[in-house]
Amino acid sequence: MKLLVVSDLHAEDDALDLLKSAVITYEHPIVVLLGDITHNGPVSYAHDVIYDLEVMGIRSYGVVGNMDPPGVLEMLEKAGANIHKKKIDLGNGWSLAGFGGALPGVTRTPTEFTEEEIYAGMSALGIDAKTIVATHAPPAGIAKLDITGKGAAIGSTSIRRIIEEKKPAVLLCGHVHETQGIEKLGETLIVKVGPAYEGKAAVVDLDGKASAELVDI
Repeated sequence: MKLLVVSDLHAEDDALDLLKSAVITYEHPIVVLLGDITHNGPVSYAHDVIYDLEVMGIRSYGVVGNMDPPGVLEMLEKAGANIHKKKIDLGNGWSLAGFGGALPGVTRTPTEFTEEEIYAGMSALGIDAKTIVATHAPPAGIAKLDITGKGAAIGSTSIRRIIEEKKPAVLLCGHVHETQGIEKLGETLIVKVGPAYEGKAAVVDLDGKASAELVDI
């Protein structure tokens, strides 16, 4: 089983075209969307992403990003693709759990949560060693993957705490456009992807022990 992981499409037509080409290249993987599908809308773009993939026979699941308005979450839920505050069965013993949005910033964005809300929400998901966790925001303090181009650290201490306590197999995240990388925190593989509108993605292989690689699409 393979997951094609993308984040930060920001309603760019090129990003959707790249994604649709990539699912053919990687032989119809499950697509995991890590939020900022839109840029404060339009909801119709998120609809096109989910339903264009469905027409291609692709299963997709996603969380919202801080730049996704409430209508995007409603659309994902209606389409059966929402994993924000949810855990689903992927098969072969693997599960996928998600939490979207990001911490409040200097400029307010549509979907934000406090550290307390993030920790409480993720604690309720039943995360374990066979769970793949999908968040929009990265955990705090992992190899500078949460540092913006302006030097601001915008990772979540609560997401890091969940990793340390629950020890999921993989944590997938996006949000910070300037960074990407694959690191480990304990036994958890941290996969930080760059923005899809720049052709950045990751492939996670769940045949046997989870492994991942960053790819250009």
